[in-house]
Amino acid sequence: MKPLAIGLDFGTESARALLLDLEHGRELAVAVEPYPHGVLTRRLPSGAPLPALWALHHPADYLQVSQVLLQKMRLEAHQSGGTVVGIGLDATASSPLPTDASGVPLALKEAFRHQPHAYLKLWKHHAAEPYAQAINQAHPGFLQMYGGKTSAEWSLAKAWQVLEEAPEVWEATARWIEVGDWLVWQLSGEEVRSSCQAGYKAHWQPEGYPEAAQLRALRPGLEGWLDKLAWPQPVGQKAGGLSQAWAQRTGLPAGIPVATASIDAHAAVLGVGVQESGVLVAILGTSSCHLTLSPRAAPLPGIAGIVADGILPGLYGYECGQPASGDMLAWWVRTLAWAGQESEQAVFERLNHVLAERTPQPSGLLALDWWNGCRTPLMDASLKGVLSGLSLATDPPQIYQALVEATALGTRWVKETLERAVGPLPRVVVTGGLSKTPAIVQILANVLGCEVEASATPHASARGAALYAAMAAGLPLPPAPPAQGFTPNSGAYLELYPSYRSLAEYFGFVQSKEVKS
Repeated sequence: MKPLAIGLDFGTESARALLLDLEHGRELAVAVEPYPHGVLTRRLPSGAPLPALWALHHPADYLQVSQVLLQKMRLEAHQSGGTVVGIGLDATASSPLPTDASGVPLALKEAFRHQPHAYLKLWKHHAAEPYAQAINQAHPGFLQMYGGKTSAEWSLAKAWQVLEEAPEVWEATARWIEVGDWLVWQLSGEEVRSSCQAGYKAHWQPEGYPEAAQLRALRPGLEGWLDKLAWPQPVGQKAGGLSQAWAQRTGLPAGIPVATASIDAHAAVLGVGVQESGVLVAILGTSSCHLTLSPRAAPLPGIAGIVADGILPGLYGYECGQPASGDMLAWWVRTLAWAGQESEQAVFERLNHVLAERTPQPSGLLALDWWNGCRTPLMDASLKGVLSGLSLATDPPQIYQALVEATALGTRWVKETLERAVGPLPRVVVTGGLSKTPAIVQILANVLGCEVEASATPHASARGAALYAAMAAGLPLPPAPPAQGFTPNSGAYLELYPSYRSLAEYFGFVQSKEVKS
């Protein structure tokens, strides 16, 4: 029977499963399940209110959707005449969960169901920002591989928030674990951490986590975070076999390999078929994540993370990003939909139609893509977006195009930042929601001045998770589906970049210093 692998992709609003034929690389089936409780931003299921900037998940949702998705994939595998040989998974990060010593989430215990800090803190939980800033202002040595800064979205700042604001939860927390690693624990019965999640989101490097003395210097008691972690293992390895309990719940064979977890964006690198250095992979979604591989580590300011074995064993994985991309476009669409009483989908379609007609020429406007701050290379969440060049003749499609151009210009800045560390990146591969709009990819090619390949797989992260499962099962990886290439068709866009950098120089360096002083 043909070997099949299941990739589970746990996103922000929903989870999806993909069934992959490991002989031919065909994606045989995809299923999506929304989380029953959704993202908790206003109140807990118990009714307890949440402050501003909070974003939580209910841990039981992950178990429920996992069971449904695995059952569906088992049925699809049976109908295809294949056999499932492994399961891989990816998840958002840092999305940590406090549990007891046996892995039971504190949020599922009666004593803590009204306590917000007992729930899973989603990656976009930003209420830990004061603690991230306190870490950054201390300039600890463990930030060297992270551009010199940490983030409210990462593990340590969130842990410090719990320690400070809910000491009873912190005291009861035996394991502080990323949801991806926790799911591996649930499926296999083995607590196996991932070098991907620990490296990029918990400041782990091959020599270890931050030293206890460094954490104690930040805040006495914070060193207890180390006791709640575990030593990670590289991605693509077998964490354990599917437990008998989960085999009974899903109908899948007990003992099939469950791979170590990955971060969702990082799994997409493997999902689009990249296994070598010299390639920039950009996941263009609500935000954008830029990743590349290299045989060496060369930390520079602006590079958010460099981790050995973080994406593929034997190579360093580099991470950069833009915290606003698709959500900038969605902001403008919502604005127009509100003003015109038209559905957002209809507005998107109209704007993309006009964009396709206008892309040979720039919009005539200039924007800074800082609607949610700047991650690479300035690493300043306080920066704001800019739209320059408006006149009474400016129309809505021009603004939309300018925001698309801003994402492309920001990507070029990211690419140049990475090239200073790893050398030339002559090949660019994109995936994610924005990559499905040809006019957007064409603008990116025009701004970068090189060919851009749009991956053919609509589910790169889930496909990557399935490929990690194949690695854990000791099987060769199938070829990636062919990508669509976009070559530059207008040199006019190249003139935008110096103007973009000048605008960024003023608002990102000069003005921000004046405001902060």
